[in-house]
Amino acid sequence: MARKIVVVGGGVVGCGVAWHLAERGLGEVTLVERDRLGSGTTWHSAGNITWRPGPTHDEAVLYAFDTIKRLTAETGQETGWLHTGRLFLAHGAAAIRGLEGYQEQAEARGVAARMIDGREAARLHPLLRADSIAAAWMNPLSGRLNPADLTAAYAKAAQRVGAGIVENCKVLGLTTTGGRIAGIETSEGKMAADEVVIAAGLWSRGLLTPLGIHLAQWACEHFYLICGVTPRLPRGTISFVGPEDLIYGREEVGAMMVGFFDENAKTIDAGALPEPFAFTLLPEDWDKIAPYVERAVSIFPALEAAPVRRFVNGPESFTPDDRPLVGPAPGIEGLWLATAMNSGGVTYSAAVGHMVADMVAGTAPRFDATNFAPARFGERGRDKAWLKCEVSAVVSRGYRETNLVAG
Repeated sequence: MARKIVVVGGGVVGCGVAWHLAERGLGEVTLVERDRLGSGTTWHSAGNITWRPGPTHDEAVLYAFDTIKRLTAETGQETGWLHTGRLFLAHGAAAIRGLEGYQEQAEARGVAARMIDGREAARLHPLLRADSIAAAWMNPLSGRLNPADLTAAYAKAAQRVGAGIVENCKVLGLTTTGGRIAGIETSEGKMAADEVVIAAGLWSRGLLTPLGIHLAQWACEHFYLICGVTPRLPRGTISFVGPEDLIYGREEVGAMMVGFFDENAKTIDAGALPEPFAFTLLPEDWDKIAPYVERAVSIFPALEAAPVRRFVNGPESFTPDDRPLVGPAPGIEGLWLATAMNSGGVTYSAAVGHMVADMVAGTAPRFDATNFAPARFGERGRDKAWLKCEVSAVVSRGYRETNLVAG
């Protein structure tokens, strides 16, 4: 009899995991989603995917690029993938040195990236003020897609190879027997399982706490704006990252998306979110993002007079070291985690799916998940005060480090 594998969570990560498990023929795979596929966090993701040298963004992102092409070819489901390239903007000497380090590694890998000055950056992005930056790194291996469409592609591919998908079914708890997972309890009844993968994003911690497992993840508010700039941006306009300024952005239907990884990020208790919290946003907070908007305007002056078409404040789950939680849950055999993507769910979804499938299969891993091991924080996750403090700080710290230090 085929073993029963349940994936909890139908966001981009959960759907990616379900497809990888089903494609490998590892068992009878069923994905259970509390609302509709892509709800929760996935739907409001910016959808950027950018290669960087280093252990967490190198092979994993290249695999994501290949996976996107494969999903479209096999399912006919378009993902909205658009290759744009990306500018990494720098002001100070330390940031420039960091980007020069990226350039050296890119050259060693045969990637056609290059260091450029402000004038060339302004030619690549029509709204960038040439004298607002000291240098930039032009990374050609970057683009964006529609996260909902990528989720749909994963789901369609998973169903084609036999996976079942159950929507509008809330998982209420997990059941164990003798230190091993036995199944899940849902709003529709009990479901037996030999293996369970928790990919529930914001709600993963709450599902595991009754089992005495306190995941070192917590949610923070994450902000971006969509501004009606003049002139309108061409669809293929290069995207950008400003690590020192804690901003990022890209074109969005002729408008300009500008997002922020703010300091002292506002933490929120996922367990206190209203029900249902599916395709839902949090209140606007102009005071919180004002300093970062000013930094964006100094680089892209057109933003000053641009009307804001949309203010997005959506929760994201983070960990104290800005790395996901992927691997076996401590102390319970057959229970696996794929959660806390640190605002990188779209980027990580393909590689994390492969990681989980390798773990469940017991085969040699294609990707090194050592740094993602859920048990790496020990019992620190029990200390909510410590956890919230660390997570609040890591939003900005992790963003700077990810974009200026290989890793």
